[in-house]
Amino acid sequence: MSSGLDTQDDPDARTYRFTDSQLLGRMVGYLLEYKIVFIGVSALVALGIVLEISLPFILRKAIDEDLPSGNLDALLFTTLLYVTLSIIQWGANYGTEYYTTYMGQNAIFNIRQKLYARLQVLSQDFYDKSASGRVISRITSDIDRMSELMSGGLISTFAQVFIVIGIGIVIFTVDLQLALISLAVVPVLLATTIIFRRKLRIAYRDTLKTISSVTANLAETISGAKVTKSFARERINIENFDALNKADYESNVDAGKSQAMFFPGIRFIGTLGVILILWFGGLRLIEGTITLGTVILFIQFSGRFFRPILIIADFYTSVQSAFAGAERVFSIIDEEPTIIDKPDALVLSNIKGKITFDHVTFGYIEGIPILVDFNLEIQPGETVAVVGDTGAGKTTIVSLLNRFYEIWDGTIKIDDINIQDVTQESLRASIGLVLQDPFLFMGTVKENIRYGKPDATDEDIYKATEIIGARRLLESLKDGFDTQVGERGGNLSEGERQLISFARALLANPRILVLDEATSSIDIYTEYAIQKGMKALMEGRTSIVIAHRLSTIVSADRIIVIENGKIVESGNHRELMEKRGKYYSLYELQINPRGMSTRAHPE
Repeated sequence: MSSGLDTQDDPDARTYRFTDSQLLGRMVGYLLEYKIVFIGVSALVALGIVLEISLPFILRKAIDEDLPSGNLDALLFTTLLYVTLSIIQWGANYGTEYYTTYMGQNAIFNIRQKLYARLQVLSQDFYDKSASGRVISRITSDIDRMSELMSGGLISTFAQVFIVIGIGIVIFTVDLQLALISLAVVPVLLATTIIFRRKLRIAYRDTLKTISSVTANLAETISGAKVTKSFARERINIENFDALNKADYESNVDAGKSQAMFFPGIRFIGTLGVILILWFGGLRLIEGTITLGTVILFIQFSGRFFRPILIIADFYTSVQSAFAGAERVFSIIDEEPTIIDKPDALVLSNIKGKITFDHVTFGYIEGIPILVDFNLEIQPGETVAVVGDTGAGKTTIVSLLNRFYEIWDGTIKIDDINIQDVTQESLRASIGLVLQDPFLFMGTVKENIRYGKPDATDEDIYKATEIIGARRLLESLKDGFDTQVGERGGNLSEGERQLISFARALLANPRILVLDEATSSIDIYTEYAIQKGMKALMEGRTSIVIAHRLSTIVSADRIIVIENGKIVESGNHRELMEKRGKYYSLYELQINPRGMSTRAHPE
């Protein structure tokens, strides 16, 4: 199933497949996970509804019976009863609010947890098509939109519906004519709600999309602040953000405009109901066909009838906002990873490290292959360097070995076992990956080194850094191994970040090691200092080294040159230099660029 988040025409097009009933059903389903609390809240709601309907009758008794009779004892009893029931109603409402909030926040916690868990298992192609800011907005602002509805709003709305139904039934038993008159405005109310329903949903969808764009822009510009400054892009970035911010402002103003038209209209319709009761009830009171207490009872019920409708209408915008957020949240929760372990998938363990690419064809865009009928066999313990022009397919080889993507044709094997037959977790645990741009997480140096092996001791960490020649350098940091690295390792130099990623890979102790341009961000001095550690890191392991700086791979057991998705040369450094082909050309260009400008190209 492909992602529907960031398609070219409408990033959120796929999320609109949900109906209101489906969204409501799923949200209620999360609340029903707390059955005992739900039952208790339902009982409190029922009690509150009964009291809401009962109180106007007590008031009518006081007006029509106790006051005309002059019976002070009866009036006192009625007054105390009214006060007592009002206090009980307050307690029931308090309990309802508290426990619905408790239940709703637990439901929101579970939804956010489920969404995060789903994001962890989705395949790499999902992230290729989804801007990080848009994904972040799902787990933050979209779930926040749902929170108001689920933390009391949903149950409160249901309660208001039952109050309206209950009052509607009761007033018909009291006086049929006045009941029909007081409810004459309901069709107008329903028509107004239906007209505004779609307009409000669309308005809130637009606000969610525009804030997603703002979040995505912020995520990019904040993380890329150094690049922004290096290209003096501050003014242009401000202009771009101004456009996105203005779009968000306009979408929220449009939503507010729809709201501003909707709510006063609903309140005015409710006021018309009270006016009708006063007029027709007053005429009948003058005629003597109805009592004053009954007129006041209908006015009381009118307030109690239209107040829930106003609450429902007021909350209706929250419902539309919550549904707009729920559409986007559930669309990710329902997203299936494109790469799934087989039910009988094997756990890869105790491997020797043989790697085989057998007639592999793959591309990121359908019909445009990157690797074409690609074949490569790497023996256990062998170090193979992969070189080639940008876009030749070097990094793709690593991505496919880790099964970040599913190949179109052919097979990839480790120790003659098809990687599609093993669990992804065990496969990737067997492969240590060190990238050109090492990603560090917020926390200390020690915590980042321990990332791939949470149970590692401090001594294990020190030993790993000692092997790669980084211990003394890391100990010299401000707080040594307890130094905070900052966001994405921003408190450290590129070389220090890369050294930490080397130590992290070594500590995980993988049988297969992949270095993807791993030394390109390290200065010459630092690179020289860790060459010995690099050799120790690769010792006894099957290693694939994707190299930009060719001087770092001259000692590799084998060097393969990739061009247009195929291997065009293979051999060790000496053999390839003697061949004077593509590798010779690349190597000479790096070592002696001025000399190459006067040479005839070997090809």
